[in-house]
Amino acid sequence: MSLSPVFQSQIIRQVRSLSPLVCRARHEQRRTFFSNRAARVNTAFNFIPQQEAWIIERFGKFNRVAEAGFRFVIPFVEQISYVKSLKESAMDVPSQSGITSDNVTLSIDGVLYIKVVDPYKASYGIDNHVFAVSQLAQTTMRSELGKLTLDKIFQERETLNASITLLTTLLKLGVYSV
Repeated sequence: MSLSPVFQSQIIRQVRSLSPLVCRARHEQRRTFFSNRAARVNTAFNFIPQQEAWIIERFGKFNRVAEAGFRFVIPFVEQISYVKSLKESAMDVPSQSGITSDNVTLSIDGVLYIKVVDPYKASYGIDNHVFAVSQLAQTTMRSELGKLTLDKIFQERETLNASITLLTTLLKLGVYSV
């Protein structure tokens, strides 16, 4: 079945009129804190904003980390592979159930503050560093909760926070969490 030329041209015009919106939506989606791939277009002269780091690859291999300021990137030879925000960001740890050492089930949740310290490790060390830190915090919360009784949980909140922070900072992802 073939479409008439008039109908085909109408469809093409509608698609072309929508394409800037689609491109803009994709660009906005990529520019979030949790994105993995770069949303920047490589021009020769680039201004990198404060608290942002760009991972630049030359011919598909890591070349350098470009920090804030005026930077030169060679078009067609180098590409901006990752854009990492160096700002501290808060993320919600979903509610989950944990069992204490005296077999009491509790529902726990939390807030995790994360900050990328090493953009290279956060880009190439793991696929999704935010998901990894979240999973590690959840596992640590359940583990530490299982070591304590119900009576001691409310007394040792600082100890729980310290153990979760220590374990997530020891992680070799280039991500700092509090």
